[in-house]
Amino acid sequence: MRNQTIFHKIMIILFCSVMIIGFVLGLAFFLRPERSDSENRELTKFPSFTFTTFLSGEYTEQISTWFADTFPFREGLIAANDFVMSLKGFGDEQFQLSTPSDTPGDDHGNAPGDDKVEAIGGYYVTGDTAYEIYSRNQSVSKRYSEVINKAASRLDGKAEVYTIIVPLAYAYNQKVLSLTGATDPKLAIDGMYADITHPNAIKVDAYGALGAHKDEYLYFRTDHHWTALGAYYTYTAYCTDAGLKAHPLSFYEECKFEGFLGTLYNKTKAPKLQKNPDTVYAYVPRGTNTLRVHLADGDSKKFTGGVVRKDTDTFYANAASKYNCFLTSDNPAGTDQSYYISIENPLITDGSAVVLVKESFGNCFAPFLVDHYQYVYVIDYRYFDGDIEDFVTEHNVEQVIFLNNVIATSADPRMDEMEGLVN
Repeated sequence: MRNQTIFHKIMIILFCSVMIIGFVLGLAFFLRPERSDSENRELTKFPSFTFTTFLSGEYTEQISTWFADTFPFREGLIAANDFVMSLKGFGDEQFQLSTPSDTPGDDHGNAPGDDKVEAIGGYYVTGDTAYEIYSRNQSVSKRYSEVINKAASRLDGKAEVYTIIVPLAYAYNQKVLSLTGATDPKLAIDGMYADITHPNAIKVDAYGALGAHKDEYLYFRTDHHWTALGAYYTYTAYCTDAGLKAHPLSFYEECKFEGFLGTLYNKTKAPKLQKNPDTVYAYVPRGTNTLRVHLADGDSKKFTGGVVRKDTDTFYANAASKYNCFLTSDNPAGTDQSYYISIENPLITDGSAVVLVKESFGNCFAPFLVDHYQYVYVIDYRYFDGDIEDFVTEHNVEQVIFLNNVIATSADPRMDEMEGLVN
């Protein structure tokens, strides 16, 4: 009994000590991180005080969110949790093959033959490769076609409109396609292209361009994006449709960033992915490697960066961020303010201009446009509040390229943002 009492006292002291240490750490502002490498995102900022948000209670809620999101040593704690969870395998949540989700699950299946395929939410792992799975929403896909038709109509006589829909990696893996019951990207893309009927809309066949090289390194194994090589083959298809002569890969300076563990690894934490990271290859344009960010407040000097950031291994040192070498990341401005990017090639002086309207799949496509135009403008519609016709008129743009991966064409938030450009 005496030993048991001592043990209980020790446990109480340890528990109280942990609580006190946690409380002290929670108050340590200087230890709070600003970015999560494991989640590849900026963490919640401490809110600005206003009487309106204070009286409504929103200010205290924002502080609570900041406090929870920036707890000291969060990366180490997340890593420790991942390690513990890996000891027992994937999580306990049930998974429905016909309804991919963003949450890891524990459902497992076996493909025909000897290859074991593990299904984790909307992500599938087979060997050292993960796939993001797409399920088409036909009503939202119709909205995509309507956006392109409307853009083509509004810009008719001003600029040609090109649409490029990029399939996901599993499109060329019949085993994964049949096992998961996912939407066949080719059928989905063909359906959307059939609904794009305006004569000013040119439909670039990315599926065919990639399929002709399907055994090459077109997609990352640990990330949902395509590689710059995949973007290159699609660029050559665009050049054919636009009457341009594509440059060979040997035309460009190649950069290589090893040790990339992307979103699919961070979603699944699959050990085989961790042991076999990707390599990010990037191709630097000749004319210029400088971009400028133009903010809504008119401060175009807020940020300048690289079309391909050549110091990525030091600037984006963590394994999850190496895709940020393209256009100096998804949001190079690092702000919630509306912005667009401009790239001016001093070797071309004919006034030619193109605008690339894109989400993150367009990042590694943009560098290939630089050596064909004097001006390349990049609009990420997730961060841009303007009107596409006004932009084309103001900047004398001749071609407008809408580039999206196939999942974006079935996402309501993405279509809301794209419709904002043309309505």
